[in-house]
Amino acid sequence: MASSSYFVLNAIVFGEKLAGIAEVNFQLAIPLQTWIGALNLPFIALALIGLALAVYLLTPENYLTIRQALPGAIFFSIGWIIATKLFQVYVARYDRYNPTYLALASIIVLLTWMYLTCLLLLLGGKLNAILRRERERMREAAPRAPASVARAA
Repeated sequence: MASSSYFVLNAIVFGEKLAGIAEVNFQLAIPLQTWIGALNLPFIALALIGLALAVYLLTPENYLTIRQALPGAIFFSIGWIIATKLFQVYVARYDRYNPTYLALASIIVLLTWMYLTCLLLLLGGKLNAILRRERERMREAAPRAPASVARAA
């Protein structure tokens, strides 16, 4: 999970720049940077949803169906993309500072991003648990036809 999360982070933060460099260096006829910019978020969102679904479905003592685990996975994916976009803004905007301060601040921001990633994963799991508990509560509270009325009819 950590290596794929790292790959997805780099794809979001540096994807368009790397595509532009590849487009110029390899003299590509296709507009790779435009394509990467347009397809970046949908593919990354799908990859994150798949990763979160795998975590939520394979954890012990948490038997969920894909339908039950999907809300938490979508929540994690959207929150993770927002946190990563904020990290991308930081990387793009604050590169003009003294290299020493930039290195120290980058470590703190990266650790904060890792913390937010773990927090979002836990919150997605908590969302799944709350929704599952509410579904079970509604199922138990639903009025059932008494057996005597069903036999009389």
